[in-house]
Amino acid sequence: MNQLKLAGCVIRNEDGGILLLHRNTPRRVQWEIPGGKIDQDEDPSATAAREVLEETGAEVAIVRHLGEKAFEEDVYTMVYSWYLAEVVSGSPMVREPDTHDDCRFFSPAELDGMAHELSPNTRNFLTELKSGKISI
Repeated sequence: MNQLKLAGCVIRNEDGGILLLHRNTPRRVQWEIPGGKIDQDEDPSATAAREVLEETGAEVAIVRHLGEKAFEEDVYTMVYSWYLAEVVSGSPMVREPDTHDDCRFFSPAELDGMAHELSPNTRNFLTELKSGKISI
């Protein structure tokens, strides 16, 4: 199986909510952590910040690496690295309307009841968070 390396940012608001984008495409309808594919020779943290800027228009500063976990999707093994980040400029909003149709913060309690609406990567992140392997 082919492997893809991805990176994204976990961004929290002042109430502890986590920012998710709602993907609404013919192939996928799901809430997901902003992020995407790591370009060749690109640092994963740079990918995470670049993808947030492209997808939400917000500029972020990377605080620290949180962890990574793999999942299977289509014919790929996706290896996803999460970074805790803070918004330093702009307000997150949908910047790629052909891909995403909503952008909002969710409390961890809200996310608990939404498992079927979350991407495999976002479910992985929440599992790691609840198990204590990741702390934000």
